[in-house]
Amino acid sequence: MTNLHLNNMHPNNIHPKTIARRAALQALIAVESEDAPLTSALDKAMRAADVSSQARPFAREIVSGVLRQQSRIDWTLEPLLKKPLGKLDAPVRAALRLAAYERAWLATPLSAVANEYAGLMKPLRLASATGFVNAIARQLPGQPRAVPHDWPVAQRLSLEFSHPLWMVERWLAVLGENECAAVCEANNEIAPLHLRVNSLQSKPSEVLATLKASGLNARTGHWSPDAIVIEAAGSPLDWPSWKAGHIIAQDEAAQLVGLFACPAPGNLVIDCAAAPGGKTTHLAQLMGDEGLIIACDAAPGRVKLVEENARRLGLSCIAARTGDLRALSNALPQADLVLLDAPCSGTGTLRRRPDAKHRKTPEQLTQLAQLQAELLKAAASLVKPDGILIYSTCSLETEENQGQIERFLKENPSWRVAPAMENPGALPAATIEAVGTLEGFLQTWPHRHGCDGMFAAKLRMKAEG
Repeated sequence: MTNLHLNNMHPNNIHPKTIARRAALQALIAVESEDAPLTSALDKAMRAADVSSQARPFAREIVSGVLRQQSRIDWTLEPLLKKPLGKLDAPVRAALRLAAYERAWLATPLSAVANEYAGLMKPLRLASATGFVNAIARQLPGQPRAVPHDWPVAQRLSLEFSHPLWMVERWLAVLGENECAAVCEANNEIAPLHLRVNSLQSKPSEVLATLKASGLNARTGHWSPDAIVIEAAGSPLDWPSWKAGHIIAQDEAAQLVGLFACPAPGNLVIDCAAAPGGKTTHLAQLMGDEGLIIACDAAPGRVKLVEENARRLGLSCIAARTGDLRALSNALPQADLVLLDAPCSGTGTLRRRPDAKHRKTPEQLTQLAQLQAELLKAAASLVKPDGILIYSTCSLETEENQGQIERFLKENPSWRVAPAMENPGALPAATIEAVGTLEGFLQTWPHRHGCDGMFAAKLRMKAEG
């Protein structure tokens, strides 16, 4: 928890933490009522509230904490309310959740949470709710309400770790109770910042030394030779290394995809769903910025992110194209390497996006699996006879990963898996040993590998005869 000195006051004599709580309240309302992504909702709210740089980590902590623990928080609040939490006004509901999180998870004094969150009602023209929020907040326990041990395992884990029941049931069937609990627990941790060093501009050792010299708690990654991991980093956008194009934010698991693909200088590469450009720029880096990468994405605004990242990193071999791959494929050339980082459920990235787990549904998985199959078929049509097709996701779900590959191979018997053990690309041997599967794929898990959940498969055409 961030410590703010009492004499560090806002210009209007309002304590920075109070300003941070105002922004947190608005962000939670936007996430719930407007279905806004957490990062953009919180950034917008902090700008509007003029949250100080010192108080911003606290705002992030309490908002993301509520979203990570929301089911358990609601369970904790339930006995204190005479009507369901969902029947309360959105600002009141958000205030009570924030107060409950601070009290039970951060040990904020009872009087502080009661006075602070009751006081936030008046600026929102909910003065009548002031007494109600104050009264409920003063009853908040100093720890989360205990989940009964005799409940069915899936129901208990779902509530204990605040994950949707359907999601827990799936992981329980695949992993068993202990590992399912470990995945959920890992998802509720605050993810460190993962960076990839642009080896065309600097060396990992040089960047690491620079970051450490600036006081950051930085270390090298475990799996990627270009990865740097930083705890409690904050935003890197103003760092000299960022402005110089020496680093880009990219989870270490995502870096393994580019290393697995291992394009050669001079290759023609097609990145089928490229935005925001992490994998695209990594491929360009591995190619020495020699050759051509056609980076496609269906969303014009996200295509601009690819171009911006390429410019900042000093890369010139990337040509961005806007459009759905299924429509573009007839107009694109055949390539040495085609990467499809497919749209997916993103269940491997929940520790970075705690709001996302509340939006996921089983029905979305069915829809995504069909889209992935269509995109995989289009991507395969773009591969030269001796080329490589890489399929990857940031999902933990079987039907989006190995199930998708099995389906593709059944429908396209002229293709085969190029096993990771036999075709490691630029991946270190220790990494292959740690994240390679028996089927020849790559699979990372948050609880096992300390990075996002990722799946990748390398496919080739079978040799004739």
